[in-house]
Amino acid sequence: MKTRLDDKWEYYRSKALKQFEMHLQEGRVDQDIVDFLKKVNSTSNCYTTSSCSGRIQLSAGQYPGAKGEILVIAKWHRTISTEELNFVLANCDYPSLWLSVHPPIFHIVAKNLRVAWKLVVTARNTGFKHSGIQGLGKRIVVEIMSMEKLEVPLRYQGENIIDLEKLPTLVDIANFMLTRGKERLHRLEKELMDVCK
Repeated sequence: MKTRLDDKWEYYRSKALKQFEMHLQEGRVDQDIVDFLKKVNSTSNCYTTSSCSGRIQLSAGQYPGAKGEILVIAKWHRTISTEELNFVLANCDYPSLWLSVHPPIFHIVAKNLRVAWKLVVTARNTGFKHSGIQGLGKRIVVEIMSMEKLEVPLRYQGENIIDLEKLPTLVDIANFMLTRGKERLHRLEKELMDVCK
């Protein structure tokens, strides 16, 4: 027998799935996680909201994370070359620039606390150590995130912090961090499906 909670769950799930389909059509979903998100969204106990497969990003602002004050100059959901980064830097005159690596991050809504807790445990066991229950309001939202994060100032208040000769090393590190985070996705996908089904 359906309850009010079931109706509420179906309402929010249906709304999220429609938005996901719209974002797919608009090309706003990272291609390397489309299949994973579709699988989660096809289960009866979970659905996804905002998610990212991980990215390298160049941004302008006094410091990273300053809400409303950071301007994203370029972002790549793949590894990059030193030449790509140099090209963007040469055409950018902002006084403060930051290179960052953002790890894979998923927001998954769980049907109940039991499922949410299983999601957290599974995520942590597959290397997504920065995972936890983020919200307990209208929906139970689990944030799943790995540890591969990097934030480096390239220029600060008009002064270059990183010598241009060192950029290849920095790009190698950024690419390594991005790739390592993405490599965890296969194990996460495999084990998460048992929880969500």
